[in-house]
Amino acid sequence: MLQLVSFLLHCTLYIPRLLTNAGYTDVDLDVVIQHSDLHGIEGFTRQLDINRFEVFLKNSVINAEEYDQLKQASEKINNSSEAYSMMTFVMACGQKTKCD
Repeated sequence: MLQLVSFLLHCTLYIPRLLTNAGYTDVDLDVVIQHSDLHGIEGFTRQLDINRFEVFLKNSVINAEEYDQLKQASEKINNSSEAYSMMTFVMACGQKTKCD
């Protein structure tokens, strides 16, 4: 799990540089946060589905122990009336001059 979080953080940190190196100007980042206490836990069902993480296990992004930890957490969240979740969406934008 730590590898996955580290990978996602690494990608997020380099988005401005990637866009700039690709020729974009006026690069900007924005973050949107959704919390289940505000939007309802039902909207997070897909994100909390353990089956979504099988591909990470199959591709060795996470190991079996990390998958089992995710599975246990998923089961606890899905079976708890006190469950909550938060998602963070990182958006990047910029301008690119038109090609002739």
